[in-house]
Amino acid sequence: MMEHAQSVQQRQKRNLILFIVSYVINNLASGILYDTYVNYLQEVSLSTATSFWAFYGYATFLSAFILLLAPKSGYKKLLLFCAAATSAAFFCVVYIKSEMVFYLSTLLALTGVQLHFIMLAPYVAAYADHAGGKSIDWYTRTYYMGYVGYFLTTFLGGAATVKLFSVHAGFSYAEAKAQTAYIAEVSKSVRTAYLDGNRDVLIITGLVTLLSILPILFIHEKKEDYAALKEETEQKQSLRERARDIISVLFRKDALMYLLYWALISFAMGLFTSYYTVFLNRNLHIDKATASLLVSISYAAIVLFMLFTPYVVKKLGTVGTICFTVLLSVPFMLIIANGDRFGKAMIPMVGIGLFMRAGLANLGSPAESSLSMMIAPKHLRPAFTSVVNFMAGIVSIVSGNFTGKFLFATQEGYRSAYYIAAALYFLAALVMVTLFQKYNRKEEEA
Repeated sequence: MMEHAQSVQQRQKRNLILFIVSYVINNLASGILYDTYVNYLQEVSLSTATSFWAFYGYATFLSAFILLLAPKSGYKKLLLFCAAATSAAFFCVVYIKSEMVFYLSTLLALTGVQLHFIMLAPYVAAYADHAGGKSIDWYTRTYYMGYVGYFLTTFLGGAATVKLFSVHAGFSYAEAKAQTAYIAEVSKSVRTAYLDGNRDVLIITGLVTLLSILPILFIHEKKEDYAALKEETEQKQSLRERARDIISVLFRKDALMYLLYWALISFAMGLFTSYYTVFLNRNLHIDKATASLLVSISYAAIVLFMLFTPYVVKKLGTVGTICFTVLLSVPFMLIIANGDRFGKAMIPMVGIGLFMRAGLANLGSPAESSLSMMIAPKHLRPAFTSVVNFMAGIVSIVSGNFTGKFLFATQEGYRSAYYIAAALYFLAALVMVTLFQKYNRKEEEA
């Protein structure tokens, strides 16, 4: 009996570690997707670039549907899809120059990345109970290791783009770097060289993303890992009964208020998070390499701050952590928006703003995942996760269309986005602190 328990623990721990490895590689692609990829779209498909968060919404919407397959197919097959889809998208956007392909490749890349992300909560919940340690610790490990990938490729992607641009253009690295500060004003030949540098980075990313298939293949999955144990031992419910059970969970007050909170956060994130380097490069005229460096440093902050998540949750509780960190991120968003007002201190001040905002806002991410799993019964966690992300997808589509059709009609709209997002973050914090206090008693279960 003891040997069997140890065997189960080892298998579940190994499966979690392999998931983390695949998640890190997936986040390597994410770092390029939200930086080099978006900047590339600014040059080849502006309509796709300015509505990027709408595509994120469509992808979230699609991912939510796909995740519903987990109780039947398991997580392993879905993870393989994530790796293949993301890699294929990077190749397609480079080699097939068509507006429709830009749309579909963006949707495919974001679906692969987003499905991997939303699978995190139910996957960790499925294995953490018997893998040793608290669930919150596994959530934290997964999140901060993922952001290591973000950090590496956002930093290296910006520097690599400038380096490859300099090779194609015949410039020195310093000259190419200076040219990227005003890339909208360069000659046609220089612009072509800049695009070639971007394409090279995207091709390399596509190849690296394929590597995430390897750890996924070694995951040893059993049906009881993803199928509700109750369904395995009792007579299966009809679709009507199952729908009734899901609705009874989703339309409780707590579930609805969590959806409201996540709607506010999702809409706000869509206004600025995909456009960091666009704003820094084209509004503040910070060169591409430096802009990517500043953003990558903010991802390093996420990794650093998440190391303290278990401690903060212990002190403030799950809900207190979410509210506190979201609220404190607001002032730093305003510093970023007004970076050019700091004169020669612009770059360090913007860097501090990005560092603190990202670190504070994301310190609560493991707590958010933990809270969402508290709200839903175990056998309905994949369904609840899908509905949360289904709703977030709709909100993201609205947010993306708002930026694409209205807010980003002028370049100054990229600045206004920070003010609107700050107000929405404040409202989200109020929702959290006023409606979810009772879950602060449960942080030891997370």
